[in-house]
Amino acid sequence: MTTQAISLRNIALAFLSPDDAIVKKTLAGFTLLILVYSLLWLLRQTEAQPSARLRAELRDPSTGRALPGRFYLTDEQGNFKSPPGAVTYQKGAEQHFLADGSFELQLAPGRYSLAAERGPEFLPVSLALRLSSGEERKETLSMKRWIDMNRLGWYSGDLHNHRNVAEIRQLLLAEDLNLAPTLADWVWEDRERSTPPQAAQPVQPVDEIHVFSVLDKEVERLENGPGAVDLLGLKSPIPFQGYRLFPPNDTFCDAAHTQGGYVDAEKILWRDAAALVALGHIDFAGIVHNHFNRHGVELETDRWGMIPKYRAEFGTIAGMPLWSMEVYHRWLNCGFRLPVSAGSASGVKASPLGYNRVYVKVDGRFDYTRWFRSLKEGRSFATNGPMLFLTVNGKEPGAAVRLEEGRAPKVKVHAEALSPRLLDRLEVLFRGKVIKAVTGSQSEGKLVADFESGFDETGWIAARCFEPAGRTIRFAHTSPVYIQVGSRVTKAREDARFFIEWIDREIGFYEKEQGFREPRHREAMLALFRKARAVYARLAQD
Repeated sequence: MTTQAISLRNIALAFLSPDDAIVKKTLAGFTLLILVYSLLWLLRQTEAQPSARLRAELRDPSTGRALPGRFYLTDEQGNFKSPPGAVTYQKGAEQHFLADGSFELQLAPGRYSLAAERGPEFLPVSLALRLSSGEERKETLSMKRWIDMNRLGWYSGDLHNHRNVAEIRQLLLAEDLNLAPTLADWVWEDRERSTPPQAAQPVQPVDEIHVFSVLDKEVERLENGPGAVDLLGLKSPIPFQGYRLFPPNDTFCDAAHTQGGYVDAEKILWRDAAALVALGHIDFAGIVHNHFNRHGVELETDRWGMIPKYRAEFGTIAGMPLWSMEVYHRWLNCGFRLPVSAGSASGVKASPLGYNRVYVKVDGRFDYTRWFRSLKEGRSFATNGPMLFLTVNGKEPGAAVRLEEGRAPKVKVHAEALSPRLLDRLEVLFRGKVIKAVTGSQSEGKLVADFESGFDETGWIAARCFEPAGRTIRFAHTSPVYIQVGSRVTKAREDARFFIEWIDREIGFYEKEQGFREPRHREAMLALFRKARAVYARLAQD
C-alpha cells in the first residue's frame, strides 16, 4: 500500500470508534476505497515510466556476418520474452525464439538474461542486461564457430522432426542443420494426428547446403502397440488404414522401400524392433534419441512399450545411453549392417531441432539423395554434442577392412573426440567390448586413441565418447568399420539368443492381448515375430 494511502487510513482510524457496528462498515468501505485509490496510483506510476527498447544482433566475429540463431530471453522472475511475430517454441523447460541475425522488442525496465545458441558447432553466448526506463539499448553478441564440419565433408541431419513445415527453412539456418525430414504425416496410436501437406515437391532446398522434405511419415503406436517407425524420403504419401495393433509395422516399411524411401528405427527398443531388423525392414538405428534433451534424460520407458531394462544402470542418466548401445552392438554381432542415426522429436519434446543429430560423410556435392545414400552406407556418427572421428587402416565408418586368415596382422586404429566442453572418456570397441579407453582431465575437450591391434575373427570396430553426466548427458557413437578375416563369419550364438528371448516375450504378449479386432489381425502380428525368430534361430546355431 502506498504511503499516501496508509496516511489516509490512519486519519480515519483516529476519528472512528471500532466498537460501533456502523462505524465498522464505514471503515471497511473506506478501506476498499483506499485500496482502489492505491491501485490507480500504482498504474499511473507504471505508465509514467516509459519502456526500454532492446535491439540485439548475433554476429560471427571472424567475418562480421550476421548469424541466424536460437535465443533465450527471460526477466528476473524467469518469464520468457520474445519479439512480436518471431517463431517461438515453448515445450516444458525449452522456451526460445528464432531470429535471422537480429531482433528488437520493447521491455519493461528491469534485469534480463539473454542467451543465443546455433547448433553444436558454435559456442553459445549469454549476457545479463539491466534496462532503464526509456533506454534504447543495442547489443552485439559474438558467436564463434569452434569446428566447421561441412568443410570436413560432414553434413548434419535430424531424422525425428515434428516442427511446422512453414518454419523449417528458418529452423535449418538458425540451427546450422543441413537436412531435416519433416514428419508432418503422423499416426498416433489409432488415428492420423496430422496429414501431409499438399506439396508439389517432396524435397525442398533452402540453399546449396540446406534441404528438407515434407512427405515423411511417422507411424507411432505405443504401449501395447508395436512401437514407432519413421518413413523418410517418400515421394508420395503412405495412407494409414488400421488401428493400434494392426497392421504390423512391416506393412509400412515395405511401402516406404517400394518407393525408394528409408525406415529409421527412431528408438531401437520398441517391441517389434528385433523382428523388423531381422527381416531387413530397418535402414537406420536411432541410438541418440528423443529421451535425451538439453534439460535432462527421460528415464521412464516401460509404460511406453519399450523392452525391459535388464540392468539397473540403464535406469540412470549415465547408463541410459548404454542401453541402446548394447542392443545395437548385439545386432552388429549378428551380422546386421546398421548405421547409427539420431533424432530430437522437436515439436513434441522439450528439445530444439537438431539437438540430437547424425553427421554423414558426403563425397562431392551435398544433396538430399546423396546424403541418404551415404547414411545407408554407414558413413555416419550420431551425437548430441561431441564430434567423433574413427579410422581403421585409414578407412572411415561404413567401410570394410579385409584381413588374411591365420596371419592376424596389426591394424591401425585412430579415434578422436572433440568438444567445447569437458570430455569424460573415449572408448574404442570390437564386437561390443572396449579394447581401448582414454579418460579426460578437468581441462580437456579433446581425447585421442591411437593404437595398433591384431584381429583373428570377423567383427566390427566402433568408437563412442561421453561428456560427464549431470542433469543430462551428451555423447556420440560412430557407425562401424567392419573387419573381415578371410572367409570367417561372425559368431552370434549368445546375441541371437538375446533376440530369441525378446521375440518369445512379445509372442507371448500378443497371444494374450485382447485388443485385436479380428483373429487374422492377431495372426498377422504373430507371423511377423515367428518369421524373425527363425532368422535368429539359424544364427544361434553358428
